[in-house]
Amino acid sequence: MKSFRMVGIPIILVLFLYIPFLGNAFVSDDIGGIVQSSSTWTIASSMGLPKVIHLGGLVLYGISHTFGIVPWPFRLVNILFHSANVIMVWLFVRKHSKPATAFVACLLFAVHPLAIESVTWISGGIAYAYYAFFFLVSLYWYRNTVFVKQLCSVLFFALALLFSEKAVPLVCVYILYEWVFGDVKQHWKHLVPYVVICSAFVFFYVFRIGERLVDLEAYGYYSTAGYYNPLIQIPVAISSYLELFVWPQRLTLYHSSFRYPPWEWGVRIMVTLGFFCASAYGIWKKRPFGFWLLWVICGLGVTLLPLKVAWIVAERYVYVGYIGLCVVSAMLFDTLLNSKRLNVLAVCGLVVCCVALGTRTIVRNNDWRTEDSLWISTAIVSSNNELSWNNMGDVFARHGEFDKSIGAFQRAIEINPKYADAYHNLGNTYVMMEAYDRAIPYFEKALSIRPNLWQSYQELGRIAYVKKEFDKAVEYFEQAIAIRPNEALLWTNVCQVYRASGETEKARQAVKHALSIDPQNQQARALEKLLKEQ
Repeated sequence: MKSFRMVGIPIILVLFLYIPFLGNAFVSDDIGGIVQSSSTWTIASSMGLPKVIHLGGLVLYGISHTFGIVPWPFRLVNILFHSANVIMVWLFVRKHSKPATAFVACLLFAVHPLAIESVTWISGGIAYAYYAFFFLVSLYWYRNTVFVKQLCSVLFFALALLFSEKAVPLVCVYILYEWVFGDVKQHWKHLVPYVVICSAFVFFYVFRIGERLVDLEAYGYYSTAGYYNPLIQIPVAISSYLELFVWPQRLTLYHSSFRYPPWEWGVRIMVTLGFFCASAYGIWKKRPFGFWLLWVICGLGVTLLPLKVAWIVAERYVYVGYIGLCVVSAMLFDTLLNSKRLNVLAVCGLVVCCVALGTRTIVRNNDWRTEDSLWISTAIVSSNNELSWNNMGDVFARHGEFDKSIGAFQRAIEINPKYADAYHNLGNTYVMMEAYDRAIPYFEKALSIRPNLWQSYQELGRIAYVKKEFDKAVEYFEQAIAIRPNEALLWTNVCQVYRASGETEKARQAVKHALSIDPQNQQARALEKLLKEQ
């Protein structure tokens, strides 16, 4: 019982570091993925059916229908998952290490700011904090003597996969576990269910890679679909994550500036080679530190593939992986603690380290309070990223600083001339200024780059409506609807055009369609009432 109480300290620290920020606003993907989409959610659509099954959306559906669309319950669930993961790290590490090692590992995992994107950011936690929990429980019960726990272990691994495809490489952790702590030849049958489930999952998703690449290119996440150069990608990724673990200063949502002087390239390549050599030596000698170093690679797994289905570096990607770095650091601490000359220094160093990491976590959590604070902090660190300036353009526009907004969008276009969203948003800024003729070329340019950018068709339709060019407005809205047929807003827009042009019956049909998509749509209800009165 005394040993179990040790994990209470990291849990208290998690609550201390994250609960004050429970009321942070919805930011970034939260707005489109939760706030704007929740009205049309069904159980099936929240799970991604019929194309895929994604249980994270089901959790969001349950929270939204229980508490409504307010940030704190969504974020609270993330915090609870992170707390549970801290406990699971302590339990699993304690099985194979000293209590001091387990305590320090879960302490570092609890306070390190690398967890913030997977905890404070609601959309980040949907996958990473969730699937980490089910994987850690599965691993803890792996090869348990109680049959029910063995069965639950397999089931929980399947659940981890259903929360995120990024859990696929974690099947290697079970194999490494047997290699270092067990006996692969003797226990290979225990590995079969995990390998079979993982293989079936990979077989299903491998046929969706092409679709995923097309979607990412279409929605502007990458300028072009394709491949990274792994000789550049992997050294950048590994060295960056190690740097962020040791010195988490340059935390940002967009890690994208990877232009280094030759000497720094050399350092990063040497660090990466050193990391792989240490991992290979450790696993060959069946040393625990080799297991935990390779744990990092398994945790990053999918994101280290050269396919452009992920960023090269993103803090949320390393949520599971940095557990391995925490354990290796804890093992080093335990070695120093056993030295009579260095034990006091080790304890003082741990305290200073935790205070520094905790302080950085508080400061970084504050960056996530609002959209404005997030994008301002991101632009400071990622000043050479087009997404940063695109978001800053939105910040300036929200505050009515249209000249600064135009400048920010133009800066994004200078960085990436094929960035359709920046052209579209520049057009939006001119619409806010009621400079409609100046807005039109930017919407047309955005569509020349991304023909499926339905929002640009929508804005062109609205401009045509304002100019009383009703036939042209209908044409634009129909083009938008062809791309996005289940967007209730587009149907209400068409309804308004038909109503203004005197085509009442077509207006009734359009509003009826809008309400079939979103029965709670207030604008559609108001239009329906007006049409009934005509």
